[in-house]
Amino acid sequence: MPPVDLVADDDPDPVDIAQLEAHVAELTARLTGHADERPLAVLVHGDDGALVAGLSGWTWGGTCELQHLWVDPARRFHALATRLLATAEAEARRRGCSQIVLFTHAANTGRTGNRWTTLGYELVGRVDDYPTGDAALWYRKPLS
Repeated sequence: MPPVDLVADDDPDPVDIAQLEAHVAELTARLTGHADERPLAVLVHGDDGALVAGLSGWTWGGTCELQHLWVDPARRFHALATRLLATAEAEARRRGCSQIVLFTHAANTGRTGNRWTTLGYELVGRVDDYPTGDAALWYRKPLS
């Protein structure tokens, strides 16, 4: 094999990233037998059309994974995040998912600290110091 140049890039071409993700998705689908990945988003827009809350992720292989959940600070503490999650859970069930995996950071747990567990989610993974001084958290909720 001829030598290759390895280049670290902090501004990669989006086409290259899309191609990389497509290759990984194709390989994983072939190896697992699950080729049903679909994006999932629940979005809330204000009267002016601006995004005021939402979540996004995907469903694949009987699981819904949520990677991003955000509510505008002016609209927090009115159960909007709970309603977003309930909508995502209903859609995941409709798509045949048996569980939801939610990714977040400890800094995002808010003033309640255990908001996810009160909604039926169980902490199943934690990586401390990701980023330094915080922790990455993975929660799981079975959908019955």
